[in-house]
Amino acid sequence: MRPYLEGVSAVKWVTAKYIREKFNSILPDHILYDLRTTFYTHCVECGLNQAAIDEMVGHSSGVLKDTYTDLSDEFLLKEAEKLVW
Repeated sequence: MRPYLEGVSAVKWVTAKYIREKFNSILPDHILYDLRTTFYTHCVECGLNQAAIDEMVGHSSGVLKDTYTDLSDEFLLKEAEKLVW
């Protein structure tokens, strides 16, 4: 999203309900989950680390993994920079 955030000095956070309503008004034949699927697919196609993808999309592969894995913000940002499409 870096190209879209140039010159932005503040970000207004909104509720999930607002995002769903806005999304449905723009793309009535789709659901918000479609974006998650597309994002996950692009992450895989761009070669991101699987643990980073899971963290970004909120997937969990088990309690043990979650207990002993704490990915740094720097690592996640480095992986996210691989997303080019």
